Amino acid sequence: MQMSSYISELLYRHECVVIPGFGAFISRRVPAQHFASTHTLYPPKKGLSFNEQIQQNDGLLVNYVSTVEQIPYADALQEIRNYVRFLDHEIDEKGEITIHKVGRFTRTAESALSFTPMYLVNYLPEAFGLTKHETYAINRTPVTAPVEEEIAAETSVIALETPKSGSAAWVRAAAAVAILVAGSYAGLHSYQMETVNEAIAIEEMANEQFKSKVQEASFLISTPLPSVTMEVAPIVKDFHVVAGAFRDPANADKKVALLKEQGFAAERIGVNKYGLHNVAFGSFVERNDAINELYRIRKQGFEGAWLLSGSFNK
Repeated sequence: MQMSSYISELLYRHECVVIPGFGAFISRRVPAQHFASTHTLYPPKKGLSFNEQIQQNDGLLVNYVSTVEQIPYADALQEIRNYVRFLDHEIDEKGEITIHKVGRFTRTAESALSFTPMYLVNYLPEAFGLTKHETYAINRTPVTAPVEEEIAAETSVIALETPKSGSAAWVRAAAAVAILVAGSYAGLHSYQMETVNEAIAIEEMANEQFKSKVQEASFLISTPLPSVTMEVAPIVKDFHVVAGAFRDPANADKKVALLKEQGFAAERIGVNKYGLHNVAFGSFVERNDAINELYRIRKQGFEGAWLLSGSFNK
């Protein structure tokens, strides 16, 4: 019988799988991870751990083996007991045992079980087919922007030869040339300034017209959209960790009050077919959450707590 395969198949569907008399495998969701040292990206997965303290039979593995092997419940339970004896024998004789697709067990110096999960197996269904991905660092070399060189305006220099002898005609010619050059430069500068001012004025006028159009714009929906009414299905908590059942409703209320004083979200969950009023430590949507709470409550000393499923008349 491939008991390891049955355990592996259940881990894909459930958060907690108990091997009666041996321990429980508990999984939790781990988000995608990136390791900068190795440039590796790992997909999300179910992290797997082992709790040796949870050994009580919750029926999950036994029922699954009974269904798959098509054998009675008692025979399936006996097969699991035989498997547990095999695991204990291998660990005692060889010091270790590996459950295929699940992980490896060894014994510590204090005789406690040490579990190492099989990291290559991902039990998260929505991550099926995803594998690790290696990334590569990009060598980013800063690029220096080219510096624009200012182009110096060339200024014509007129060299005048100094005459050997002073002359009034020569002085008048030099003065006329100087006045002509200065007037040409002033006229060019004035034209450039007028062109720039005109461009600025045109741009400001366009901006003002754009702002005016935006302010005048209005939006009107002539036919409003119909309102949408959504109905949300109520949350149904069909799994209950029961503290007791009472014939007298008053006694049930007293039990609820006592448990609330102790910090539990206790309540009466209804009347069973025997006419007894059930009082629960708490109710849950998922069966595995209820099982985990049951184990936790029993460790606190409430050994009489039990798991009850279904809806009841309140």
